[in-house]
Amino acid sequence: MYELIKKKQLNSIHSNEEIKSIVENYTLNKTPDYQMAAWLMAIYLNGMNIKETISYTDALINSGEKINFDHLDGRVIDKHSTGGVGDKISLILGPILAACGCYIPMIVGRGLGHTGGTLDKLESIPNYNAFLDAKNFKKVVEKNGLSIIGQTKQICPADKKIYALRDLTATIESVPLICGSILSKKIAEGISGLVLDIKIGNGAFMKNKTEANVLGQYLEKIGRGFNLDVQYAITDMNQPLGKYSGLMCEIIESIETLKGNGPNDLLELTYHLGKKCLKIAGVSNPIDKIKEVISNGTAYEKFDKMVSYHGGNMSNVKFKPKCKRLIRSNRNGYLNYFNTKGIGMSIIELGGGRKKINDTIDYQAGIKLIKKHSDYVYKKDVIAEIFCSNEKNIENAKIIFEKSIKIVDESPKQYKLVY
Repeated sequence: MYELIKKKQLNSIHSNEEIKSIVENYTLNKTPDYQMAAWLMAIYLNGMNIKETISYTDALINSGEKINFDHLDGRVIDKHSTGGVGDKISLILGPILAACGCYIPMIVGRGLGHTGGTLDKLESIPNYNAFLDAKNFKKVVEKNGLSIIGQTKQICPADKKIYALRDLTATIESVPLICGSILSKKIAEGISGLVLDIKIGNGAFMKNKTEANVLGQYLEKIGRGFNLDVQYAITDMNQPLGKYSGLMCEIIESIETLKGNGPNDLLELTYHLGKKCLKIAGVSNPIDKIKEVISNGTAYEKFDKMVSYHGGNMSNVKFKPKCKRLIRSNRNGYLNYFNTKGIGMSIIELGGGRKKINDTIDYQAGIKLIKKHSDYVYKKDVIAEIFCSNEKNIENAKIIFEKSIKIVDESPKQYKLVY
C-alpha cells in the first residue's frame, strides 16, 4: 500500500489490478484507515483518468451484490443529487416517479460534510428500517415501485466504508471519487437510467457551472462504460431549498409537497428533474403526468406505502423540538444568503449532522426560513427559526447562522433555480 500511495503522489496511473487490490484490502480491513486516507488525499490532489475511474467504480460494485430488475416491464431509473442544504427532492421525486409507472430502487447516504443526508432524514421516521437486505429491497421495489435504503453490507460495502472516511479527511470534492461513489451504488441497484442533479453555488461542493459540467460529463462517460443512460442537470444551491432544512422537518415538508402544498422552488425543481427522468422512461407529457399523480394522491400513497413496507408509520411522526430561537434582522435592508455552507454547518451544530462517525443525531434539529434570499427586511424582522432538542447546542448554531447571512443596502444577485 505504501508503494501505491507513493505512485499516486507522483501522479502515475494505476492499473486495474492495483485499484481492485486497494479497494478489496481496505474493505477486508487489511489496510488501515491512515493509509487509505493518504491514498484518498493523493487522488484528491492528482485525480484519476477515465479508465482508472471505471476500474475504481467497478471495484466498488464488485465489493458486494448486484440486483437485477430485467424481469420488470417498466423502466428502472433513479435520481441523485450531489447534495446541499434543504435538498429533499429525492423524498418527493421518488414517489412521483413510482406513481408514474417507473421502478425506483434508491440507495442513499448519510450527511456528507455540511450537506444533509436522505438516509438520516428517513431514519427520523419512527421504526423506519433503512437497511433492508437485498432480497427484501427488491421485493418492495417490485410491489410498490419505490424503496429507499442506505448502503448495507451486501451492496457496495467498500463505498460505504470509504464514504465515511472521505467525510472526515477533507477528500469529498474529488471528481473521480464522487463519480465512483455515486455510480457504484446506482449500477449495483440495477437501474438502466439515471438523472443527476449537480448543485452549484455557496452551499454546494461544486462552485460554478464550469466545475459542474466537468463532473456531469465525467459521470456520463463513466456511465457509458457500464451501459447506463446518464443525464444531468445543473441547479442552484446559493440558498437552502424550500423553507425547512434539517431532518424530521424536511420529511414533513416533503409530505406537504407530495400533497401539492410545497413551496415554489421545491415544486419547480421537482418538475424539472421529473421531466428528465420520465423522458428517459419514455413517458409522454411528463409535466401533466407529474401534476396528475400529485393531485390524485397516488404520489403520496407511494411514499406512505414505502414507509409501511419499511416498518415505519407516518402517524407516529412527531415534530416537537424542545428548544427554539428566532433569528432577527439587525437593520433594514436586503437579505443575502452569502454562505449556505455555513447554514449547513449550523444544522450540524444543532445536532442535525455528525462531527464524528459515531455521533448521535437529533432528529428534531433544523431551521425554518421565514425570509429567502434578496427579500427586503426591516430591523427586528424574523428571518429564520432554529430548533433542536438540546439547549446547549442552540447558541453556537445561532452564531454560525448569523455569520452566514448579511443585510445589505442593494438587492443582491438573483439566482436562477435551474441553469
